[in-house]
Amino acid sequence: MKKNKILFALLFLASCGGGGGGGMEVPLNSPPVITNSSSSYSVLENQNFAFTLQGSDPDGDTVSFNIFAGEDQNSFAINDSNQVIFLTNPDFENPTDSNNDNVFEVSIRAFDGSSYSSGYDFNITVLDDESDNGDGVVTPNCSEQTPDTSYCTLSWESRSREFYIVTPENFSIDQNLPLLISLHGGDDYADANMEYTGFKTIKDENNVVLMFPQGTVAEGKGSTGWYAGGDCTALEVCDLSYIEALIDFSVNDLGINPEMVYVSGFSNGAFMAYTLACFLSNKVAAFAPVAGSLSPEDYDSCNPQRPVPIIHIHGVNDSQIPVQGNDYVTPVQLVFNYWSSFNECSSTSVIDGDDNNGDGYGWYSDVSSGCQQGVSINYTYLENFDHYWPSSNADKGGGSDINGATYIWDFLSKYDINGLRN
Repeated sequence: MKKNKILFALLFLASCGGGGGGGMEVPLNSPPVITNSSSSYSVLENQNFAFTLQGSDPDGDTVSFNIFAGEDQNSFAINDSNQVIFLTNPDFENPTDSNNDNVFEVSIRAFDGSSYSSGYDFNITVLDDESDNGDGVVTPNCSEQTPDTSYCTLSWESRSREFYIVTPENFSIDQNLPLLISLHGGDDYADANMEYTGFKTIKDENNVVLMFPQGTVAEGKGSTGWYAGGDCTALEVCDLSYIEALIDFSVNDLGINPEMVYVSGFSNGAFMAYTLACFLSNKVAAFAPVAGSLSPEDYDSCNPQRPVPIIHIHGVNDSQIPVQGNDYVTPVQLVFNYWSSFNECSSTSVIDGDDNNGDGYGWYSDVSSGCQQGVSINYTYLENFDHYWPSSNADKGGGSDINGATYIWDFLSKYDINGLRN
């Protein structure tokens, strides 16, 4: 009888897993990770957005984030969009970080519901917005060239800068009008851009103010251009803050509607337009790059603050900025994918255009819609078209199937800084 009891006990232990290997294994949970490509960010003063957190979990669990350490942890919060924001907008002239050097330090970790990641240290450098110095707004010297066009000069970062303002008929500063800024290409000039873009032909009908800034001499080229590609921390000339200063001047002195500022750019100007989309989306409602791309630097560090509407036009046969990209040009398809993903668009479609100029070639558009805040993405490709501004006038843009000025404005004007207009 005693032997039977011992045998029963052994069988019972084996059935309960006591024999080693017969029981259920509890799955192990792997901690999440923070996947931001950089630990250092730079922002202009007077804004609450710092950067967006990114993370992943090996087990596919939802990842959230929390601030747990850092010299300046009490200066930040994390919103529902995983954006790290300042609780009080930073002021470059009156730093509030622990070292009073305008470099904020914060440590953040990811959480998957049961496990925390290790801590990640981030630095946020606050940059000086020169338009905030003194009375807060730059004061250019402007002279009237024609009843609708003024030539202006401005001292900015110890450089003399130039730009043109073109106003619609019967303009007055109390009309709260939209502003369209057009950026010329490399080795190009603002007055030429004013003519070949055709934007002047749409200003009266649409009651829009136009601005044509002049770039400086680009580094190593000896020709005019824009310092695109980055948030100014490693650039000789900060065209980002220059364009922002022009926007602030326009709002304060020209009565521009701050929710309806738009930027277009050709070639090198298109690269600059993308830089503004990455780092000045808090002040520009929508963008229209033409025959350019997102620089590799911006592709790696782009930090928009909201859903961004973009219309991009490109010649399929562009020999200077190829659509397939190169060492200095991000492939246009990757740029389209980036903005579609960032804007969380839910559907894509292709629109075929007609051969309007009779050359035997048409055009088509890749469109992403169903995006956050009602924005959309339109990448239009012109077949048998090289590195030109699209215009129905063959003398001013190669004779394309679309008129760039009206095509761009029809898209831009659908949006304001809050997304799709009502």
